[in-house]
Amino acid sequence: MQIMKMNKYLLPVAVFFLVSASAQETQRIDELNESIGTSTKSLKSSATNQETINNVDKQTKVLEFDYKDTYKEYENLKLYNNQLQKIIDSQNEEIASIISQIDELDNTNINIIPLMLKMTASLEQFISLDIPFLLEERMTRLQSIKEAMDRGDVSTSEKFRKVAEAYQIENDFGRTIEAYRGSVNFEGKEFNADFLRIGRVALMFITTNGDKAAFWNKATNSWEKSSSALKRSTEEGLKIALKQSPPSLIKIPVTVYEKNN
Repeated sequence: MQIMKMNKYLLPVAVFFLVSASAQETQRIDELNESIGTSTKSLKSSATNQETINNVDKQTKVLEFDYKDTYKEYENLKLYNNQLQKIIDSQNEEIASIISQIDELDNTNINIIPLMLKMTASLEQFISLDIPFLLEERMTRLQSIKEAMDRGDVSTSEKFRKVAEAYQIENDFGRTIEAYRGSVNFEGKEFNADFLRIGRVALMFITTNGDKAAFWNKATNSWEKSSSALKRSTEEGLKIALKQSPPSLIKIPVTVYEKNN
């Protein structure tokens, strides 16, 4: 009887322990699940943080590259601006020099323009008093100078060049021999003729048909008929001037001026 009573009391105790053990196991499982959940959350949080770190790192690298590119561009712009400033300074110096030259040119023009006008007038007078060779060509050149002198779009240097060139051409005429073809009024008629100029010493012609020959008489400022000997000299001189014959001595007319008492 006593044993049955003890068993009767042991059963609830065992059940209590079983229930208690089951509760503890459940608690442990809950704690484990909670720990696993926490770890999972922690892993997820770490993954999120790592992704954030990676994004920040990428953005940092992008910003770093942008900074380097911007700095390089800044350095290039700085070098360009420095070079551009040198060019601007040089241009400013050139402008100042040009302004100074213009001022000097204005002062020069005051003196040189009247000089060129006098030289042009002297050249015209010289041609009118000279033997009448290539008159049309020489007068056309003179007229071109006169027109240039009155034009505002022709620089002073160009005007002076034209005057100097004309003087040089006239100077060369005095030491050259030349043959050319033209027209001449002789004995009241117009003829085509071959002219021979020997410096400014003599001017002679023979008509193209060979019928007439004459020379310019400086004393009378008119054409005078050539003698047979002078005509032959003119023919020979034309061949020499045209390089059809070698140089040789020829007779030329010499004007005798009468001395006034």
